[in-house]
Amino acid sequence: MKISSIYTLILFFLVGTLFGQIQIPIPPIIEGTTFNLVIQNGTSELFSGIKTKTIGYNGNQLGPTLMLNKGSIITINVHNKIGDTTTTHWHGLHLAPKNDGSPHTPILAEETWSPTFEVKDNASTYWYHPHLHGKTLNQVVKGASGFIIVHDAEEVLLNLPRTYGVDDVPLVFQWKTFDANKQIVELDEEDNEVLVNGVVKGSTLSLPAQVVRLRLLNGSSHRFFNFGFENALTFKQIGGDGGLLDAPVSMSKLILAPGERAEILVDLTGKEGQNLTLRQYGSLLPQGYPGGRMMQMGGGQTMMGPLDNTDFDLMKVKVAAPTVGAINSIPATLTKNAVLSQVGATGRTFGFTAQPMMSMTNFYINGLKFDMEQINFSTTLGKTEIWTITNQTMMAHPFHVHGNSFYVLSINGATPPANMRGRKDVITIPPMTGSVKIIMKFEDFSDPKMPYMYHCHILSHEDDGMMGQFIVNGSPTSDQDYLNDKFKMNVFPNPSTSSIRIMATLPEKKPVNIFVYNSLGQLEKSQYIHSTSDLNIPMDCQNWNSGIYLFKIVQQDKRMIFKFIKE
Repeated sequence: MKISSIYTLILFFLVGTLFGQIQIPIPPIIEGTTFNLVIQNGTSELFSGIKTKTIGYNGNQLGPTLMLNKGSIITINVHNKIGDTTTTHWHGLHLAPKNDGSPHTPILAEETWSPTFEVKDNASTYWYHPHLHGKTLNQVVKGASGFIIVHDAEEVLLNLPRTYGVDDVPLVFQWKTFDANKQIVELDEEDNEVLVNGVVKGSTLSLPAQVVRLRLLNGSSHRFFNFGFENALTFKQIGGDGGLLDAPVSMSKLILAPGERAEILVDLTGKEGQNLTLRQYGSLLPQGYPGGRMMQMGGGQTMMGPLDNTDFDLMKVKVAAPTVGAINSIPATLTKNAVLSQVGATGRTFGFTAQPMMSMTNFYINGLKFDMEQINFSTTLGKTEIWTITNQTMMAHPFHVHGNSFYVLSINGATPPANMRGRKDVITIPPMTGSVKIIMKFEDFSDPKMPYMYHCHILSHEDDGMMGQFIVNGSPTSDQDYLNDKFKMNVFPNPSTSSIRIMATLPEKKPVNIFVYNSLGQLEKSQYIHSTSDLNIPMDCQNWNSGIYLFKIVQQDKRMIFKFIKE
């Protein structure tokens, strides 16, 4: 494990003292294949001279950024020192239900949870936070969350900023409610303050005069952000929740729901010495979106916080000198998103309702509240599903699905805007009969007992039961994922044009069979190894046709399946 950027907070205090203004700190990084996190209680001086009670990972609030590489097999040890039960959910990551960190994998006080899994995700910005049912708001609003950044072989070839903390900066924005004593209130309906990377809004971030990459996360419990720069400075969105867009999308405003992320490029070339301001444009949020103007209830009443439907400064940007090797251009294309075919897909419907009908606090999915013992539905490994989510309530709800990214097919019957056509895991369902269609496929993980969750990501709604769960069953011929138990595997290079090497640490020193299937399920190659516990073999693939292949490693009753791409 490697920890870097440990001097960031020291610099934060020094610069703040010298210039008389608070500098926005950058979270430290943890790199490697083993990550150690301690969730703990702390205090933070969010307001001068006042100690506010907070919760953080490896510190008083927030947590380090976990830097992951696609294809790596990692272990994350989460030790619980908050004196209460918790969980840690890897929001957006594609993994088996038992490693997801849902309410079904509690970490008791003073215990450690150590999931091991392969990083299957595309390069993007993800995050982690507690997810204990009934206490998610309590723990997240106190500050327990952190970034996850995944790199992959495709993204690294693009001419994009990626010097962490310099031209590639993670920024978490959080609405919070503080009482008269400046303590965090564990309710979210009257948020009266905004923090940026754990410091109060209006603080300063120094960025070089070149193209910079900002990774924006709405880590709030309740409200939406409508980001925009003063004087309508445009920027390019290059990525969403689960990966890059096909091409950069030019924008001047960007709405993010709680739990949602976006990567943007801002061209600061030639702006050295200038000061810019990133603002919240709450007055331009659609009606019914928390943080903007809410729908009227009976008697003309509305549920609004003191900063709702207003515009205000989020942070100042001081443009400094460019760095050596500065990036001053933006790629015209990024990747190619392949939306799943709808042919043969299974349809499923979800309806959001309120009781009473005009309630702004009591919500249901398909007429039900969450029950830990009730599985709401089951699906099957390999199935493609189209979910239609309709919102009959008076406010927008951000809908999050665990364990699997999806594509948005339509919003209120229309094609989604260009910046929402990449892989996502949070989508806003508009109020007052708003409807969204999404498509996803369950390809890798099945578990007959451990469910995935789906829920509103407004944490008070989630804690109050606006959540459901579903099982992915294995198909009759499917193999279960044993990677997280005893197998540790790597294959490289992947993709390849000529040859690969397969390496695996197996449960026992016993015979091993290796099978290779093409995309039609036809056996292309098999190999028997008399006895080994450490697999390390080359394989020639030069004469194989281009496409996707499945490798299956079998040792007695244990099986592992992984994909390989022949170019």
